[in-house]
Amino acid sequence: MMEAWGFILQLSFLALSMKGINAEKPACNSEIFCRGDLLHTVQMARIFNDSKTFVDMRLQSDEADVLQAFKALGPSANISKEQVIKFVNENFHHVGHDLQQWTPLDWRENPAFIDHIKDKNLKTFASKLNELWKKLGRKITDEARMYPARSSLILVANPFVVPGGRFREYYYWDSYWVVNGLLVCGMKDTVKGMIDNFIQLVNTFGFVPNGGRIYYTNRSQPPFLIPIVGLYLNKTGDVDYVKSILNALEKEYTFWRKNRTVEVELSSGKYKLSIYAANMNTPRPESYYEDIHTAQEVPEDARSTLFQDIASAAESGWDFSTRWFNHTDYKRGSLSSTRTRQIIPTDLNSILYACENLLEKFFRMTGNTAKADEYKSFSEARAAAIEAVLWDEKGLWLDYDRQLKKRRGDFYASSVVPLWAGVIRGNISREMIVLRTLKRLRVLDYPGGLPTSLFSSGQQWDFPNAWPPLQHMLIAGLAESNGEGMKQEALNFAQKWITTNYKAWRATSHMFEKFNVSVQGAPGGGGEYDIQVGFGWTIGVILDLLQRYPDELVSGQAHTTLVRNPPPKASGYLVAATNTFLICSIVLIVFGI
Repeated sequence: MMEAWGFILQLSFLALSMKGINAEKPACNSEIFCRGDLLHTVQMARIFNDSKTFVDMRLQSDEADVLQAFKALGPSANISKEQVIKFVNENFHHVGHDLQQWTPLDWRENPAFIDHIKDKNLKTFASKLNELWKKLGRKITDEARMYPARSSLILVANPFVVPGGRFREYYYWDSYWVVNGLLVCGMKDTVKGMIDNFIQLVNTFGFVPNGGRIYYTNRSQPPFLIPIVGLYLNKTGDVDYVKSILNALEKEYTFWRKNRTVEVELSSGKYKLSIYAANMNTPRPESYYEDIHTAQEVPEDARSTLFQDIASAAESGWDFSTRWFNHTDYKRGSLSSTRTRQIIPTDLNSILYACENLLEKFFRMTGNTAKADEYKSFSEARAAAIEAVLWDEKGLWLDYDRQLKKRRGDFYASSVVPLWAGVIRGNISREMIVLRTLKRLRVLDYPGGLPTSLFSSGQQWDFPNAWPPLQHMLIAGLAESNGEGMKQEALNFAQKWITTNYKAWRATSHMFEKFNVSVQGAPGGGGEYDIQVGFGWTIGVILDLLQRYPDELVSGQAHTTLVRNPPPKASGYLVAATNTFLICSIVLIVFGI
């Protein structure tokens, strides 16, 4: 009873703070976890290497008492670093205090799919990865439920599986690949509980936030809830459950349609497409120190705009990349040129296209033909807009620059997402054009996977990093295509990605968040934080591939190639940054760090 009461209290607290998602009043109002003098003083004292650590710590008493204790220290400008350390130690619990490890009740030691894997080493690999679900399972503590306002954690009803490392709570788009892996392992109840959590978030906030912290309620992430439900339906056939949550799924979609839609006018007509656009113009609490320092590079009157564009890049999941930078500023490779809201992304619109197709399918299951036809018209209109605005004669989909009123000409791995979403499914000639373009660019030739971009900026969503979700969308997109050789290309690339992950795991016993395309088996690097291990979506992708190709995949190095002449590098290609990544990655692999 006490647990339920604590949960109700937090819902009330969050509902008050979330009235009017698009209103000028920020969604996240905590004077400790979201904004204010205390947050600024602690974060700028830099007592932790990672700014996220502080805002994930639990208060030892009520917020008012902690604020009063901080006020007693005197003017913040006079507070020393030693005083900040003492204050935090006296008023906050250690990070992760509001969560405890949890073994999913439907976890089984030997999921059925493992028996079908032919390669003995990969069979062992799959078994070890299945065990990691127990390490990544989390349950909210009774104390956290009893005193919900003492933490930045957003309470949800059910336990969940986290990505790992610094990502100690649930995340939105990560969960698509986590769920995929859980379903491969037969853990349908755990998945249903996680979906219920997301439905709860939609009903509370009107959308799914970036992750399970109140400081994330100003932004979302790529909208994968509807595709997650699609995965669950395909595995379980539970039509009644999908019907029961359909209103919430529609609400999640409507959030993106109403709040993230812009119009592009071309000579051929006017088209509506979607952008990332966070509802905040202040530093991200979890990266407060970093954002403040980035903002020093621009005039003071431009900082609120920059903060919003940085948060919008975080909403994209691609935090950060030259993809969001001003084109003239590639050489600097600086976050200070970020202009996310001016860019119409290929991946977001492809994901929403997939959502529209799934909602049409779901409504037809209910017999609601009018609604189904409405979503069919939405998907057809979006497909036409993607064709007119984002398809480029170079043979790929490219992001569109709203300010410059033209497509951005550089390759990013997001260009393969329309293939995954089925935007041209059935158009074999177009599928073949896409494959030929990828081969011409030689982005399929790297030994460690598909590069996120061809620019080495030092940002983690750039070269030389390869990210599991993008590899999976490439493989799945090729596998579902019917152009000549595309299914074989999918298998070849799946083998390459299996080898990359298997080599890293054999050397280190870890599954990494991202990998280095230039050194097979080496983890990726760069960005705001250190290399993370765990790792939810990495595990999910590998388990899906092992189930997809149980007879064909092997644990050796078959089907991998070394790039002897990498694709030409655009201006601003920072070789030093690449070399640093390579050296660090090799050290990690060789010494098993």
